[in-house]
This record gives sequence, structure tokens and C-alpha cells, in this order.
Amino acid sequence: MSLTQLSKTDYLSYLTCPEELWMSYHQADGLPGFSLEAQHKVEQGNLIDQLAQDWFKESCIIDDEAIDPDQVAFQYKVTAGNYLVKADITVFSEPKVCDLYEVKSGTGLKQEHLYDIAFQRMVFELAGYQVNRTFLIYVNSKYAIQDPIDLCEFFGVENVTAEVDDLIGQTRTSAVDAWNWLHRKSLPALTEITSLCGNRLNCNYLQQYYEAIPEYSVFNISRIGAKKLNLLLEMDILNILDVPADFKLSDKQRTQVNVAQKNEPLIQVAEIKKVLDGLAYPLYFLDYETFSYVMPCHEGLFPYQQMIFQYSLHVIESEGSKPQHFEYLMSSKETPLDEIFAQMVQQIHPTKGTVLVWNQSFEKTQNKLMAARLPAYAEFLHSVNDRVYDLMKIFTQGFYVHPKFKGKTSIKKVLPVLCPELSYGDLEIQNGIAAVIKWHHMTDGRMSETEASQTYQDLLKYCCLDTWAMVQIWEELGRVGDVWRE
Repeated sequence: MSLTQLSKTDYLSYLTCPEELWMSYHQADGLPGFSLEAQHKVEQGNLIDQLAQDWFKESCIIDDEAIDPDQVAFQYKVTAGNYLVKADITVFSEPKVCDLYEVKSGTGLKQEHLYDIAFQRMVFELAGYQVNRTFLIYVNSKYAIQDPIDLCEFFGVENVTAEVDDLIGQTRTSAVDAWNWLHRKSLPALTEITSLCGNRLNCNYLQQYYEAIPEYSVFNISRIGAKKLNLLLEMDILNILDVPADFKLSDKQRTQVNVAQKNEPLIQVAEIKKVLDGLAYPLYFLDYETFSYVMPCHEGLFPYQQMIFQYSLHVIESEGSKPQHFEYLMSSKETPLDEIFAQMVQQIHPTKGTVLVWNQSFEKTQNKLMAARLPAYAEFLHSVNDRVYDLMKIFTQGFYVHPKFKGKTSIKKVLPVLCPELSYGDLEIQNGIAAVIKWHHMTDGRMSETEASQTYQDLLKYCCLDTWAMVQIWEELGRVGDVWRE
């Protein structure tokens, strides 16, 4: 793919990872495609762009200043030499004198937003425009959605002129560097790893250009900080099997390293037995799926507030009894929220039993939020929270450490080790992000009736496996003492 002009997207990509930007133009076949999650984010961004345009078309008032719609241009395109930008909102006071408004679907100012706006201002000025002020428009996360929506309350605006002023010189230099970088004939040779971005070893550049990445590396050490990580890399230690015995680590980190180097699990049978003996029947294995969108489905919710649309529940009434399964899946975004809990209260005893979840902060937070919104179910939801036990704790507390976990304790890491006969890979929907987006598509009319019906079943299967996996892990933990003593 040839490059004729550098866009602001290219520029921001250069600041994030120059190597991957170069590959996107010169070796695009080796990069992953546009993900479902990325498409979902673009969709939300487009929605916010449209709402912002509607706002400016209505003679909005910003900082007590009325904006004349006749002076506003949307997606105004400017080119200057090697550079190209399309400004979200440009407000002209004269033909070549303007203010720039950048619209973001996030809920506040981030450093990359300033780089974005600075690049736009630079190109405008190179093209002969005078940019007086620059602003960021973002979503007000404290606005409770109402119908009709009050756009003056929905949006927040921040004047970032001073911050952008400070970046202009750096931006001019970096833009030239980005242009020259993209016109390199090849990438520089990668002979060692010293520091990495947030992708760690998942970086496409590293995967393609660095062959010495071990299957289990020091990057997998749980909660390892940048200082310790860089010390190991400076010692040319990338494989976790090569970490010295005297290298300073936390107790949990050292346990993980020892387990990896011995290649055998560490199982604290007495501690696991103590936990399991403390669980009170009936046992309720509960999992939620939630939808988070910039424009919530129900009035009174805040932008990006999570909303429960599905749950799966396996119930074991008493020791030795067979699990029973219950489930709920909202088939429409217009379904009242209290319908979920009207069903759940029929399946979970109001005061008896233990509610088992995986990563309790998630389910407990949702229960707390819904208790505040639905007073009729508040007592029930608080009671559920009081009886929650997080099954993941057995693994996070180091009672069961396995080399194949690679320092992770998510159910998708634990399940294949303890119960290899179960797999998310057999499902059409294999993770929570896909479940959320598929439900969104199913309920907004973009699917055919046949596809929506199949998606409904796929969602039920995915959420059911989450709780069935907990049942199976619980049963395996109950057997672990006898197995380990053999």
C-alpha cells in the first residue's frame, strides 16, 4: 500500500508503535484483521460524532458563547504538503480563521487526544489557516440518560489551547520523523528486547522479527513491575526457566517461578479443603453477562454503565445432589431490568446457601448498582452479595498453582488444566466481548430472524459454560486431595 499523505491516524499510530505502523503499509498481510471489538468501538465513535454534529446544528452554547451553525463545518478536510486531516468540527470566524473541536467517545481528556489535536492544528497552520483555539468534546459520564437527551448535559467540553500550544514544536518534528519512518525500505534489525509497549510479547513486530520468544517468558510473571522486568531483560533473561534463585521477587511470584522451573503443580490440599468445607448448601454458581454502551438502553443509566442482560445459574441443593441449571437472556433492549431479578429470586434462596462466582468484584458491583436502581430487589441483592465466595481466590491465593496457568487465574486458563474435556473453543461465541457485541447486534435489528435465533442459542451456550465450568472446577478441587496423595 502506497502512502501519499500522512493522516492523523497514521501519526498517532507512529507515536504508539512505529514498527506496527510501518508493517501496516509494507507488510499488511502479516497483521490481524479488523476485530469485532474494533468495529464496535468505531460504531460508538460514529454515534458520538453524529450527536455532536446535531448539537452544533442547534446553536449550542459553550462557555457562554453561542455557536452560529452557519459558521460550522463538519469533517472539514485540509491538506498541506505530506499531511492530511479531517477535523471533526471547525468553527470559522473568518474564511481562514477558526477554532477546532475534536470529538471523542471517551469520558475525559487523555494525552493522546492532545497529540491528535496538535497534529490537526499543525496541518491547518501549514495550509495557511489561523487556529485561535482548540477544544476537546467528550462524553459526560455523570449524565443520567433521559429521553429526549439533553446534549448540553451529555457532552463535556475542555479548552486545551494551552496544552496544544506546548506540543506544536514537538509535533512538527515528530510528523517529519513519522513521514520518513514510513518511507524506510525495511525495519531495523531486532537483536534484543529491552522494553515493550502494553502489548508486551503480543506485539506483531516482535512476533515477526524476534525468533527467540520462549513459550513461557518472564513477561508472564504475575504482577511483575517494569523495574524488575527490565532488570531481567538487562541480564538477557527472557525465559522464566532461567530466572535466578536469588532474584528478588514477591512470595507469589517466586512460587510461580519455582512451579514453572520444577514443571509440577503446587497444591495446598489442607487450605483447599478448608475453603470447600466452609461453603454452605445450597451452592449457587452464578455468572452475569453485561452490556456497556456509550448510549445506555434504559433511562437513568449513565454512559458506559454496565447493564445485566444475561445470567446463568447452576444450583446444587445438597451434598450429592445433581446440578440444576437456570438461565435468563434478555431478548430486547426494551425489556425492563427488573424482569431479570423477578426470575432470579425464584431460583436463589433469599438467605441460605453460598453464591459462587469467578472474580467477585464484577458480580458484586452489578448487584450493588442494581440494588440502588431497583429498591424492590435491594434486600435480595445485598443478601446475595453477603453470601458470595469467589472461587478464583483458591488460585489467586496460591492454594493451587500450575505451570500451565502461566501466572493467570482466569477461568479460561484454569479450566483447560483441571477439566481438559471442556473447551470454549467448541463454541460459536468464545469470550465475553464477543457475547456483548453479538447480543447488541441481535437486539438492534441488524440480524435476520434466523441469525438472531441462532445467536440467542449461542449466547445461552456460552454463559452456561461459564457456570458449568465452575461446577466442574469445584468438583475437581473436591477430588484433588485424594488424587494428590496417590
